Amino acid sequence: MSLLFKGAVWALNKLGGGVLDRVLGFFETQAKSENEALRIRATVTSEEIRAELDSRRAARDIVLAEQGWWVTAMIRPAFAWPIVIWSGAIVADSLFHFDWNVAALPEPLNEWAGWIVGAYFLTRPFEKAIRGANTRRAR
Repeated sequence: MSLLFKGAVWALNKLGGGVLDRVLGFFETQAKSENEALRIRATVTSEEIRAELDSRRAARDIVLAEQGWWVTAMIRPAFAWPIVIWSGAIVADSLFHFDWNVAALPEPLNEWAGWIVGAYFLTRPFEKAIRGANTRRAR
């Protein structure tokens, strides 16, 4: 150490009655508390990730169990395919001017058709976006 630094430390010790020790102790305590906070944050984050993985595994197990039996595997397509066929008939009749005269669905079914198509094809991107937003918000 330089002579000037040693002199400054000696002067602070004599004049301040251990001020330097208290300042160094304060910085050590602050560093320990910051390290502890980082350790706790890392632990919480790892537990959140572990919980998310467990949740996804459980959802996957449910889907696999439901898809294992043909009756449960056909529920969503059983709702969607009639609407897809009806929509395709409308498009084909409109484009090629067939004489099919595809009838419009009655009022509640017409609204339900939109909801079924939305539930079948559009929910997954929104689910992923919400999951991503929740993951970013947790950090």
